[in-house]
Order: sequence, then structure tokens, then C-alpha cells
Amino acid sequence: MTVHRDLAWALKRQAQRAGEQAPSVRGADWRLATVTAVNSNGTVDADGIPGIRRAEFYRNALVGDVIALTQASSGNLLALGRMLSVADPPWVPYNVAWTAATTNPSVVNGTITGRYSLFGKTCHVSIRLVTGSSTTYGTGNYLFSVPFTSANDIVEYQGSARLTAGSTYIGQVLLSANSSSMNATFPTSATPATAANMSPTAPATLASGHILRLGLTYQIA
Repeated sequence: MTVHRDLAWALKRQAQRAGEQAPSVRGADWRLATVTAVNSNGTVDADGIPGIRRAEFYRNALVGDVIALTQASSGNLLALGRMLSVADPPWVPYNVAWTAATTNPSVVNGTITGRYSLFGKTCHVSIRLVTGSSTTYGTGNYLFSVPFTSANDIVEYQGSARLTAGSTYIGQVLLSANSSSMNATFPTSATPATAANMSPTAPATLASGHILRLGLTYQIA
């Protein structure tokens, strides 16, 4: 009898363990996994499981992401998205190329700082330029690089520009389709409020200590 009871108990435990591993028995479930590969077809591999489809809102997948996987009773898996870390990720710094149509400027002992945040195909970018005593300003209209080439689409993208140069000048930035640089425009006068591309002398003659701030949201390629 003891042998029979032990055998019955062992068979019951084996069946229980098998059921715990079978989605068709346990029903829908979810768990955590670590991404090991991001595939060109929009899927990810995680914890040895290939080709897991991603939810539409799980953008910019990266190897090493700790993600939530949901599993249907059929066994199909779906990657819901990365788990929040200790804090939201900071904006990413990038090197801004400041150029001009004829002769390029050089920031020298000034500073030019660029940062961006990417969510799917949407990029938010911000630039801050502070001129120094040795900064040279080049000649011709200015361009400022963005971290990713814009989508090759019909639309252009507009943002804001603010120059503090004795007075404060409010303008716009414009990024064309399929472009990696944006230009800044400022009104040439109060009346009429027409605008011209920014240059070393427009909207003001640049000098040490002036501050230019640019901001833009656009779709990347």
C-alpha cells in the first residue's frame, strides 16, 4: 500500500508540474524576460525564445531590456514593453554640427550642447549655444545638425528659436524632409514681421556671452 501511495503521489506531482509548464492547462500568464536580440521584422528574441512580437507601443527595443511578456492559453507570446528602471532614462547628449553657408563658425571657448529624446519615430531635440570670447562666427546662413535624419515625407518640421543678444529675439527653426540639419529664422524688423535666416549679423551681430536656444520635434527616417 505504501508503494502504491508513493507512486500515486509521484504521478500526481509529475502531472502538476507538467500542467504548470503547459499554457493550455494553466491558461494565460505573464513573466519577465531579458531581450537578447532585436530583429528587423519588429520582433525580439528574449531568454532563448525567438521571434516574439512586440506591442505597438513597445518602441526602440534594445538588447538588455527587461520586458514583460504576456502569454495566451494557445502559447503565443507578446512583448508588452520594457520595465521601468530606477528612473526614467535621461535625454541623450549628441554632438551638434554648427555650420554656415560660406565659412563655418567655430565655438572654441564657447559651448554648444545638444540633447534628444526618442520615442518610436518621434524625436524631441534641444540645442543651447553660448558664445565665448574666442568664438568665430563664419559667414553665411547657419545650419544646426539634428541627431537623426528626418523622414523623407511631404511635411517639414517647425520649432522654436530664442536668441539672447542684448535684446531677446524670438524666431523659428525649420527642418526639411530627408534632412539632417535645421536652420533658424528671426524677424528682420517689427513691422512688417518678415523673417530671415540666422547669420553672424542677423538678427543681431553675435558676440561673446550671447545665448541661442533651439527646440524641435520631428519624425525620423
